[in-house]
Amino acid sequence: MKRNAVSKLLRVLSYYFLCLCLLSLSSQSIFAVEMEYVEVVNEKGKAIKFSRLIMGTDHLAQVDWNGRDSKKISEKDIFKLLDEAARLGINLFDTAPIYVGDIEFKLGKWVKSWKRRNPGKEVYVLSKGGFPFDLYWAKKLPLGENSNCLQEMLQAVHTMAQGYRELPNVPIGTYASRLFGSKEQINERIKEEIGHTLKNLDGNPTVYLMHRDDGDFINYEGIKRSKTPVRRIMEALSEKELRNKFTFLGWSNWKPYRITRSIKLAQKHKHLAKPCFNSPYFSLFAMSERSIHAGGVQVTHEDMMNPNFLKGIKMMPYSPLAGVSIFDKPVPRWENAKKDARKKYWQGDPYWKNVYHAVFTCANNDRYARVVNFTRKFNKKHKTSYTVDQMVNAYALAHVRMDFLTIGPITVDQLRRTVAALELARMLTADDLDYLYYGDE
Repeated sequence: MKRNAVSKLLRVLSYYFLCLCLLSLSSQSIFAVEMEYVEVVNEKGKAIKFSRLIMGTDHLAQVDWNGRDSKKISEKDIFKLLDEAARLGINLFDTAPIYVGDIEFKLGKWVKSWKRRNPGKEVYVLSKGGFPFDLYWAKKLPLGENSNCLQEMLQAVHTMAQGYRELPNVPIGTYASRLFGSKEQINERIKEEIGHTLKNLDGNPTVYLMHRDDGDFINYEGIKRSKTPVRRIMEALSEKELRNKFTFLGWSNWKPYRITRSIKLAQKHKHLAKPCFNSPYFSLFAMSERSIHAGGVQVTHEDMMNPNFLKGIKMMPYSPLAGVSIFDKPVPRWENAKKDARKKYWQGDPYWKNVYHAVFTCANNDRYARVVNFTRKFNKKHKTSYTVDQMVNAYALAHVRMDFLTIGPITVDQLRRTVAALELARMLTADDLDYLYYGDE
């Protein structure tokens, strides 16, 4: 009798052990997706295979990103998230010296730690320069050539006396271009800026993007003037001392006609650094004519469905989820995200004024409703359990001109769901993408 009881207990324990194993395998299925890679070659023939998903770090050190009660992510948790990204096959990490929370420095610390713990497993850093001077914080116009248009506008809004560079009452969202002036001036400004990145990373970035094109802004509104010729900017960036500090050059938030010009110039003049990447905004939730950021540039659904759009450069858009934490809000997510943005806008936050008018349009409201309904029907048809945020990421990834996608998860669960969207993207058709964007019309 005693022997039978022991035998029965062992059978029960074996059963529960088997169940636990099956549950473990099931829980891991969402992040067992094989990473995809794309090879990029620079003007010197240097080739590297980068992961299609690029891990963004912009929001990792921000407080109150998801709500007023949210806490700052600890460095330990940031490193845990970056470790998981690398474990899942992501090998390119996006940052910038202007991102808050000293995140570029923290990323540099993590890279050294990862390489020490994982010899032979390479990871790469993408950083940025060329972001306009933030005059709201500087309180003075920097030395060197600045556009007459900017100076006239500053005088018109009574923030700068004629002949003086002090700006005691400059509005928030006011910027002076780093890419205006002579080749020598542009070169010196970018060398100073990349100097901060080199210190933060304790090494060179592999990819270096101009964070913005030439442009000045007051209260987030662009000042109309002629832009610095593309060739002059490329000449400045191709100067040997600066050029040796990164492997691949690219643009972030540049207009397509300026990018096309840069591609043609690099093809014609071999001494110029070849632009390899273009990083604009792209999402199912298209921005209105008003951008989220000063100088922000988006590409459209139609652009990204065209295999010949900006041929000759790798596309790596950012903010596929619109960058406003829609999917971290309680149900109804869209309405709650809109309400939160409106509240911050009414409280006088000019950034959220941009967000509110750029993202929360009637067209995007319809797209959100469609993607929720489409995801439910898709899961029923294919016997899957994808989430709406996975479907929105997959929408972006499935476009024919999408080489890479910069993502911004702030939790391990979000990260795993995003990686799993690679598999979902392969299941979507061109008709699916058109429906999600346009509807039945």
